[in-house]
Amino acid sequence: MDLGLGIFIAFLAGSVAAFLYFNVYKARIWLGDVGSLSLGASLAIIGLLNGRIIALGVIGGVFVLEVGSSLIQIIWKRLFNKKIFPVAPLHLYLLEKGWDEPKIVMRAWLAGFFFGILGLYIALIR
Repeated sequence: MDLGLGIFIAFLAGSVAAFLYFNVYKARIWLGDVGSLSLGASLAIIGLLNGRIIALGVIGGVFVLEVGSSLIQIIWKRLFNKKIFPVAPLHLYLLEKGWDEPKIVMRAWLAGFFFGILGLYIALIR
């Protein structure tokens, strides 16, 4: 890996850690579309530059599940004019089922941790 890319990854990880530190329930800082899209693009570029696209998809497993639930909902609605889920994406469905917001966030962090470990394992065995 290139030293410049490593420094960029370190800065990115530090900024995400600072964001998560101040975003413990009840959130004080909102990432919003601009932040989330730029973070996703940065992660995609890192995966492309390292040649680890599959591992990147696994590491972002929580995001894949969220987008996947919305995509399934949209496709199903257009094809059959019915909804599969009462609401999409997945976290809104869990809210509607009665889960508390902190419970959903902590479960997403836990799932993200395990997806991250699995993705790093996949990246290292290649």
